[in-house]
Amino acid sequence: MANTAFSAPLHLVTSDDYLPESQPTLAPLRLTRRGKFVLIGLPIFVVSAAALMLLGLFLSPANASAEVPLGVDAVSVTVIEGDTLWGIAREFAPQLEPRDAVQQIGDLNNLNSSVLHPGAELFVPTGS
Repeated sequence: MANTAFSAPLHLVTSDDYLPESQPTLAPLRLTRRGKFVLIGLPIFVVSAAALMLLGLFLSPANASAEVPLGVDAVSVTVIEGDTLWGIAREFAPQLEPRDAVQQIGDLNNLNSSVLHPGAELFVPTGS
């Protein structure tokens, strides 16, 4: 017997339902609550924080005054490494009680703490 190949009958499809789609339809974008926060809330937060920092930068008072207030006798002292308020008060204002001198130095220079940085200029009162 000869080798004969039988093929299945071909079905011709004429229906439009079977035509392959060239592009699949995409579902509409849906955001979760977290997605809405990230998309809307986070940029608002970042812009608000930046605006507050700029306001603080331009509206904050200076930490040290440029000149001695009127009516106060004072000398300008440059802080070197190892200086303390107590040592500066005893060295440059020996006629004053050291505690009072430290308090006046803090008031004259708008100091919030006793930490001194080398190179800073301080006004030290010389009289009472």
